[in-house]
Amino acid sequence: MREMQEQERTGQPRTPYLRRLFRQRLPMVLGSVAVLAVIGPFGTFQELTLPQRLAYWGGMIGFGFLAFELISQAAIRLLREHAGAWRPMLAGVLLVVTIVQTVFVALLERASRGHDFLSPLGLMELYVYVTVITALVSVAPVLLELKDRGLLAPPLAPPPAPAPEPAAVPAEAEAPPAPREPAFLARIPAKLGRDLLALEMEDHYVRVHTPEGSDLILMRMRDAVAELTGLEGLQVHRSYWVAAAAVTGVERKPDGKMTLRLSNGLRVPVSRSYAADVRAAGWPLHPQRSEANS
Repeated sequence: MREMQEQERTGQPRTPYLRRLFRQRLPMVLGSVAVLAVIGPFGTFQELTLPQRLAYWGGMIGFGFLAFELISQAAIRLLREHAGAWRPMLAGVLLVVTIVQTVFVALLERASRGHDFLSPLGLMELYVYVTVITALVSVAPVLLELKDRGLLAPPLAPPPAPAPEPAAVPAEAEAPPAPREPAFLARIPAKLGRDLLALEMEDHYVRVHTPEGSDLILMRMRDAVAELTGLEGLQVHRSYWVAAAAVTGVERKPDGKMTLRLSNGLRVPVSRSYAADVRAAGWPLHPQRSEANS
């Protein structure tokens, strides 16, 4: 439940963009082109042959798909720091795409079938048709995107009624409050568990390492480290954060550079700017001979 709440708050996708693009969106776009070419709506069945319908609907749907991807990616970059604006951003992107698509279809109709929609009334009529086709083609990819971002989570159950307040207990008898779990742990996919070993920066993503494997989360390294407050560990490099419990050894070469050995076999470099923090942490040190002396 907490993971669902965190996903709803951030609106960040669980699956990398290229994987969503090639495994989800492109197959749906190609399937839509094939279906529209076969059934030939809006008079295309009577006026065009099957190869012509494939070219017509392929060009129309392909242009709309490309426009949606470019405009949505630009909007996401502009609103990267405002995850809560993802829903209105999506509505705005769809509105802009349908307007651009209407102009494109008007030009396509004029060139391919001689229909002139380049008038205010014609464009309004065509806009209705374009909106219908866009809705039919994009509903499945948009729903999958919303689901991947955790924005289709079921509504949370209402909180239970408050219990009667217990009788006052002397201060010395009160149990200390349980420590709060670092917020970042709620982002880790359930399949990887909660035993965090290390974080590794990859482009715009952070790769999470646990004993169960690794996965990518779309966020900046500095934001991830900020959400690990309370978990014993150190950032040892601009691209790495390591949990103290994961370190099985620290190797130091003759030139002074250090490398951490982790319990999952991962070797993590320590940059000079973080070396003093590693030494202060008292992690075990095992000198390593240089290749020239080995």
